[in-house]
Amino acid sequence: MHIDPRHVGRKYGPFRYVASLEKIRDFALAVSDGVPGRISWGGGPAEVHPWFADEAAGRASPWGSVIAPPTFCVNFAMEPFALACSDPEVGLDLVRLLHGEQEFTFHEPVRPGDELETVGEIAEVYAKGALDFMVVKTVTRNRQGRPVVEGRWTAVVRN
Repeated sequence: MHIDPRHVGRKYGPFRYVASLEKIRDFALAVSDGVPGRISWGGGPAEVHPWFADEAAGRASPWGSVIAPPTFCVNFAMEPFALACSDPEVGLDLVRLLHGEQEFTFHEPVRPGDELETVGEIAEVYAKGALDFMVVKTVTRNRQGRPVVEGRWTAVVRN
């Protein structure tokens, strides 16, 4: 079954997310082969960049605070894509679905305390051979309304 192109323009959100120091640290540690937790932050694996975990290093950085690693955005920006893929109106067969690719355009770093809002919409639907593609574009803005990250998420469905 092909994805119906009438779903292009279908919107999802807004979804709100508050970034915290603990969430940023846990994520940075988890993606660097560590074990997230708050037992102590006396460092951690050498692979964790100090700007992602150490408050003193963050203050001394060009950003003036701890910042989130770039891929931290999947914690909040993926929600519209996930809902589009599972939306009963769109009717994707989840057993045949693959998360094909994702792209990000970064505008501002995420800092502890940032209140973020993400909206998304189905931007494209097309077929290539026995595969259907659905592209969801997302925009996350901070409390000041400035864009933080834009995402492009592609689902591939085998027919």
